Amino acid sequence: MNSILKSCIIYAVCMDCALAQGNTRMSDYYKIEEITLPPNTPPEVGAVKFDSEGSLYVALRRGDILRAKPKNDPQKFQWELFASGFHNPCGMEVIAPGHIVISQMAELTDVRDTDDDGKADTFLNLADQWGVSGNYHETNEICPDNEGGYYIAVGTASHNGPTFYNVRGEYSMIGRRGRNFSSVKWKGWVMHYSKDGKLTPFAKGFRMHNGITRDNAGNIWATDNQGDWRATTPLYHVEKGNFYGHPSSLIWDPQWPAGKDPLKMPLSEIDTMRTRASVLLPHKEFNRSASEPIQIPNNFGPFTDQLLIPDNNGTRISRVMLEKVQGKYQGACTHFINDVNLKTGGNRTVFTDDGKTLFIGHTVRGWGKLGEGLTRITYLEKEQFDVKYIKLTKTGFNLHFTQSFDENMLTPEDFSVRSFRYEDKWSYGGLQLDKREENVTTVNSGNGKSAVLELENLEAGRVYWIEISQNSKLMSGSGEPLMNKQFCYTLNQLLK
Repeated sequence: MNSILKSCIIYAVCMDCALAQGNTRMSDYYKIEEITLPPNTPPEVGAVKFDSEGSLYVALRRGDILRAKPKNDPQKFQWELFASGFHNPCGMEVIAPGHIVISQMAELTDVRDTDDDGKADTFLNLADQWGVSGNYHETNEICPDNEGGYYIAVGTASHNGPTFYNVRGEYSMIGRRGRNFSSVKWKGWVMHYSKDGKLTPFAKGFRMHNGITRDNAGNIWATDNQGDWRATTPLYHVEKGNFYGHPSSLIWDPQWPAGKDPLKMPLSEIDTMRTRASVLLPHKEFNRSASEPIQIPNNFGPFTDQLLIPDNNGTRISRVMLEKVQGKYQGACTHFINDVNLKTGGNRTVFTDDGKTLFIGHTVRGWGKLGEGLTRITYLEKEQFDVKYIKLTKTGFNLHFTQSFDENMLTPEDFSVRSFRYEDKWSYGGLQLDKREENVTTVNSGNGKSAVLELENLEAGRVYWIEISQNSKLMSGSGEPLMNKQFCYTLNQLLK
């Protein structure tokens, strides 16, 4: 092993260890259990959802849909086969007991048990207007629009796999170019399926948005995966008509000039078109491959209405704190769980109806250490001492904590801030650019629950890494040590 490679490995291990410190007590607040799936079943989970009677539906990417009522004993779930024969089902919504909608590779499918015998017996193709090239990477996910329809995240293809000689739909040689490509229609788009059965394009410019959700306020959120045209892992606020930066999908825009190659556009032209991510999650340190985001309900700890995002290529879940600045969302990320009895391959999420338990479906899809299966995370109704949210001020950041603390423990030396930017372009991933140490001039607390950081300089278009020293004596009034000490705020807009 050469010295450079050895140094990189040592740095990565040390960074992972540093980020894990303080998060190792998560078992004091949340119980993590692995749920046993039936023997001889490929446990590659594409989707998870509950019906109104409390039955859990689990879609397996190899084609089966299982169903069970959760039991206290994670090994005693009584699984039954509800339906089978699907092509890589990676999105699911439950309409009613015995009635689900599945997004599989080739179509959006309505699935029903009409004779109440516990097995699906009718399968109706609702929509299939997107192309199918045969590439393994073209998975689809859905979320409801709350009006009887769905948003469908139609993923691009990967250069690691071929396209078939015979494809479904129109084929584009221009769209076939690139590392992640869009050789057939609507790859890299979010489509909208309305309750009257009409499928229309909604937003474009995605690479692999393997996670889409609608929050309680009606906002649509999609993650994407670091790679070409993605310097790091992003979270996007998806709005109609916007372009989100991956150019391959542009070839299918009805307004796109005939014959124009998106991959030959100057980077400056793409930058003027793109909608920036609301939050950027540093790839190595926080989330390598973001999957389905989910909004935290009332009964799952102190972070109500924030987003959790599992990592498909890491043993962690990110927590995202959002705010609106000048009418646009931006905000901060930190760890919710980091490498504490959690398997890799976090892919799909669902809360129980009471909001106290989160189920996570896992599948690594061939990347990294195997991590297939199902996990249950239950809140133990003990509140951790942590940064609850971070708000931008005109001169810095306000870190608001879950519990009060002794203000005498708040020392400026415990806080450091550095900043950097990312550049999304044709290369695979990207470095943190223009890194600089920021001067924290003062740290104040007005109410014993906040730390207000004043910085010498704030600049839009940068990510601010806020760190609390591992040696800090900051703890809650009841003696609880701080859980997380690393936070990244994506500053797209300054406060006016």
